[in-house]
Amino acid sequence: MKRSLVVSGALLCAFVATAADVAPLQPEQASVEKLGAPSPHWVFVYDVNFLGYLDSKVYLFDADTGSMLGMLSTGAFGNAVEFAPDFSAIYVPEMYYSRGSRGERTEVVTTYDTQELKPVGEVVIPSKRATGIPHRAYQGISDDGRFVFVANMTPATSVSVVDVAVQKFVTEIENSGCNLVYPTGKRSFMSLCGDGTVLSVQLDDQGNLESKTRSAKFFDPDKDPLTEKASRYGNTWLFFSFDGYVHPVTFAGDKISIGERWSLFNEIERAQNWRVGGSQFNAVHQAAGRLYVIVHQGGTYGHKDGGKAVWVYDLETQNGVAQFALTDIATNIAVTKDSAPLLITDDAARPAVDVYDALTGKALRTIAGPPATPSFIQSP
Repeated sequence: MKRSLVVSGALLCAFVATAADVAPLQPEQASVEKLGAPSPHWVFVYDVNFLGYLDSKVYLFDADTGSMLGMLSTGAFGNAVEFAPDFSAIYVPEMYYSRGSRGERTEVVTTYDTQELKPVGEVVIPSKRATGIPHRAYQGISDDGRFVFVANMTPATSVSVVDVAVQKFVTEIENSGCNLVYPTGKRSFMSLCGDGTVLSVQLDDQGNLESKTRSAKFFDPDKDPLTEKASRYGNTWLFFSFDGYVHPVTFAGDKISIGERWSLFNEIERAQNWRVGGSQFNAVHQAAGRLYVIVHQGGTYGHKDGGKAVWVYDLETQNGVAQFALTDIATNIAVTKDSAPLLITDDAARPAVDVYDALTGKALRTIAGPPATPSFIQSP
């Protein structure tokens, strides 16, 4: 017993001596990484988060490297984000409940900075925001970046107008019989109407209602209705029918010009049951004048089904110019805006984002989750 105590004492002395020789741990300094200048291949991917819909998220990825750069926590039932024209701010309509999943409902348009992705302001708006599977037209931003428009449905329809330059709610504009937001200029937007028309809304410089103009009827909502999923090409919004016809609607101030509809599919392709489908199945590259569309072969009611092919069209000639095979099914699509564009796709059933060369269709990389249930994709 005495020998053991002597040995134990010797070991303790050795431990104390060794510990005294070790330099004390330095406290770790917390820091915040800043994003720096944006890359043309940055993409924002919305996570609808079906298993936790009250905690929606938007992830920022570098599509060149596949690395995640940051995340926005955007409250309940989020839709998309809006970018200031110079990418100095990000605006997000958000919903919160005072008791988490219940209680008083508050809706805001939150402003985030683009260096640390932190909230720097918010504007309370009427708690009427329309929600659903995220897509482009639940909200929009004026061409000069001053006003954010948020679509409402209670089920009465209207649009909330927020002046983000001075961070205040301006007004609510009723648009009965019509819904959603398609920006058309510095002080205007359109809504799609259930009677086969569009409604053009003009604002004054303070964001209040100045006038409304209704177009002539240009589609049959009973025989071949339009989907709400549209793409803007310059001063034209391209609307798509369930049967695969493109309806161009061009705007200039309060004047609306309805173009000739044209078909994405020829008679042989129609006989083979080629169809458009997905949550956001179309995208436009402005500079190249190219339209990208997710297609699949299916039945009459397959408009929500994704596809493993993307067909590309020249918007000037309205001719198909390429057909790309995808590595996995896609329901959402986006194209970056630069001269070497990337094609970005995802599907909510698979926690991954796929990246392709938008000029050749070559598969470049897959970015594995997060997000858990990827949906709407945006390129700033």
